[in-house]
Amino acid sequence: MLAEYLSRYKSGLSLAFTILFSLSALVWQSNVFARSVSSFVEVLDFFTGTFHNIGAGITGVFDSYAEYSAVKKERDILMKKLQLSQNQQLQIFQLQNENLRLKEMLGLPVPENYPTILAEVISQDPDNWFRTIIINKGHKDGVEPYMPVIASQIRKATSKDAQVEELVEAVVGKVIQVNAHSARIIPIIDQYSRMGVTLKKSGHWTLLMGRAPHDQYPLLNYLSLSIYLEKEDEIITSGTDGIFPKGLLVGKVRGQINRLGTYQTASIQPSIDFQKLDYVYIIQKKYKPEELQFEMLNSQSVPEP
Repeated sequence: MLAEYLSRYKSGLSLAFTILFSLSALVWQSNVFARSVSSFVEVLDFFTGTFHNIGAGITGVFDSYAEYSAVKKERDILMKKLQLSQNQQLQIFQLQNENLRLKEMLGLPVPENYPTILAEVISQDPDNWFRTIIINKGHKDGVEPYMPVIASQIRKATSKDAQVEELVEAVVGKVIQVNAHSARIIPIIDQYSRMGVTLKKSGHWTLLMGRAPHDQYPLLNYLSLSIYLEKEDEIITSGTDGIFPKGLLVGKVRGQINRLGTYQTASIQPSIDFQKLDYVYIIQKKYKPEELQFEMLNSQSVPEP
């Protein structure tokens, strides 16, 4: 019975078996392919991750090298600046020594027993009612109030009807205010400046009074009529005011000489050109309290800057 049934439906059964076998083969092949693709993707992810890590490492190396190069460049710049600063300090030291030798050769007065501090003028007060000079040295550098200030300049002079250049060293003023790294100077031309001076040719003492902003030339005042005064007479510090050492050049008498009552006055041309003042020397001269009191008694009070 079974044999007859199989014989009758042989063709249909063969077709069904063929289809079932084909479907099984396809399913099996699909799983293998899927597993192969999955394995390939995993291998690809592994290599991609490896290359990414290598790339990140190379990028980090380049970034580190770039940072090192920047630091090295900055270090080289700082080293050059340090070397330049050291060279400038050496040049300043050499110039100071050369300046002292030139002063000795030219016979310029050198303050004895008083060390000096070289300072740069960083500004001049634009306020015409109180003309002060600001320098870049303060009490950290040894500057104190009432220290005298001088400067050296090359000025043109007339010698035998010819213009020649000469080096002059003369008074600028005195320190009136000191900060940590800066100080304020009142110049001799300021209206609040007072200082004792001497007529060099005769040795007579008198008073020099600043007059700016009304006049750029300080006034030589209270000089006796018995003293003969003429143009180009030199004026020097008297050393009696407790501020300036004796014998420092201040200026020369201009042509304006007035004789009033029992005394005479004269306009003074300062030896320092205040419009061309770049560097000054602060003389580290110490004072006794009574010397400062003497100075204040012979001066008008200086207003606070």
